[in-house]
Amino acid sequence: MRQFFSTILLLAWSLALSAQDKVDSALADIDTQIAIEHQEGNITKEGDARWKKVELLHKASQADRLLAETEVQMEWFGRHGQWDYYYRTWQRKTNILCMQGKLQLALKELQRMLAEATKSDHRQGRAMAHKQIAVIYLNMKQTKPAIEALQNYFELIKDDGDLSSLSNIYYRMAKAFDYDKSFDQELEVTDRWLAFIREHAGQNGKTDIMSFYNSCYLARAASFIGTGRLDDAGLALDSAAYYARRGNTAIGRHHYYKMMSRYHLALGDAARTLLYTDSVRLTTNEKDNHTDELRAQALMLLGRGAEAVGIYQRLYYEKDSIFGTEARQHLDELNTLFQVDEIKTEQQHAKMRYTLIAAVSIVLTLLLLLVYGWRSAIRQKRANEQLRLANEQARVSSKMKSEFIRNISHEIRTPLNIVSGFTQILTEPDMELLADERRDIRERIKENTERITKLVDSMLELSDVNSEAVIERDDQTDGARLATQAIEQSQIALTTKPLDAKSAVAFEFQNDTTTASVPLRTNQVYAVRTLTHLLENAVKFTRQGRIVLRMEATDDVLRFIVEDTGIGIKASQSERIFDEFVQLDDFAEGTGIGLTVARSLARRMEGDLWLDTSYTSGARFVFELKRK
Repeated sequence: MRQFFSTILLLAWSLALSAQDKVDSALADIDTQIAIEHQEGNITKEGDARWKKVELLHKASQADRLLAETEVQMEWFGRHGQWDYYYRTWQRKTNILCMQGKLQLALKELQRMLAEATKSDHRQGRAMAHKQIAVIYLNMKQTKPAIEALQNYFELIKDDGDLSSLSNIYYRMAKAFDYDKSFDQELEVTDRWLAFIREHAGQNGKTDIMSFYNSCYLARAASFIGTGRLDDAGLALDSAAYYARRGNTAIGRHHYYKMMSRYHLALGDAARTLLYTDSVRLTTNEKDNHTDELRAQALMLLGRGAEAVGIYQRLYYEKDSIFGTEARQHLDELNTLFQVDEIKTEQQHAKMRYTLIAAVSIVLTLLLLLVYGWRSAIRQKRANEQLRLANEQARVSSKMKSEFIRNISHEIRTPLNIVSGFTQILTEPDMELLADERRDIRERIKENTERITKLVDSMLELSDVNSEAVIERDDQTDGARLATQAIEQSQIALTTKPLDAKSAVAFEFQNDTTTASVPLRTNQVYAVRTLTHLLENAVKFTRQGRIVLRMEATDDVLRFIVEDTGIGIKASQSERIFDEFVQLDDFAEGTGIGLTVARSLARRMEGDLWLDTSYTSGARFVFELKRK
């Protein structure tokens, strides 16, 4: 088997060398043609030849050579007024920067390109800028702005009848849904895409048409892999292989090999996954972080963890700062796994030594005194049980903390990317925006900045969650005032009826004036914060029905009761939900610390917070405060 794989790799390498020789030969012919047209003063034909050179390097995936060539050709096209070729070459430049992982630099270039094309009213230049902006956002995994950019691109080219460009929009849409793991929507897009190609191109044998079919079937394979329909994915890949062979382009083979890597990883065939990632690297010399990540996962399956760590570490240092968090997260997780493995090994060795010592001691003790030996055995058994429970608790705690760090990384990365992108747009001196667009951008920056601030506040609250310090209760207030402030801070009214007509959830504040006006001595800031956590928790887990906030008063205490018609909580989990980092729904957003912080604050104010398990139509939380 090893010899078989070696033979395949050798053949692939030979083909790559042969392809490079062909590229060099073709480039020499084009340079000769450029020199002839220049000597004859035929500017139009010279421009055609120069663009042909850019396209050849692009199709051959000669990234570094193409990046250098774009600078030369853009200067020539601009000087001679060949603006279509000028903007096409500029787009090729940003595309290469994107593939090299220099996303911020590529975005800045596109902003300049869009501003210049808008100023000169060059429709094709604007269209290409919007298209490449969509590519950037896809690489940032920001699907919403990517789809918006694709829609702008579509509006500019829809009347051209350009089969290649319109097909490319379908490709990008499918890619956006794939990033978003919306595999059913991805499949719907590929259905429309396939129908579009068949209607407008049929089985035309041109290379571009074959590439369209290849890309479409690869996207279908991705959606099938995502939904676990691996047999259908295999059939789609067979079709993609057929069209990749007919198209016979390096980029087509590149994408086919990459999808085959993903397919075999889903099948659990790590060896074939590595084989196809090798094929990707031999087909083109451009960087492909996704292929490297697939390779690292395959190495982990084969028990070659040190090599996988090396890949993630390289990805971390190569990516732009905004996207380094994700690779760093993988690296930290792998390092943690290795540390845990080492600790477990040491514990096993220690346990074996202690067991041997204990056994010898028991034998000697039995010889001296049977009763003493029996008691020693009982004590040893109890100690082992306590050690097992401690190890289990440590494992669970480690897992929950890892999940918390992963959630926090995701929750912060998304708004940070949005703030960074829009800030660059606003600070670009040549960027011209309408007043409504500027207002919308400022609102988005404000919204996501507040989201980051809220996450940081939650993490700061978590640092005090185990504190036993009593919170001073020096504020004279009443229940109505606390409830009103909590409703405002949680913004629950904005996400429920009647303020949100699309919402399926109604919110009701049962404001009994008699109870609400009962005087209360507490800490107003922390009491409001605790009640806000409960309202936000109810919004998160209630998809339809209603959420109710009401109050009850006795001579000694005032109770705030928040009940909903959401997914509910089992009685057996009524105390576990207040532990740090616990999330009963793995697919829910958030960090799993809201209820932990809420109960900590309640008890430090000499009150309490609990789940009323007698309520079975959803969840009902009771927050109790002393009145005096």
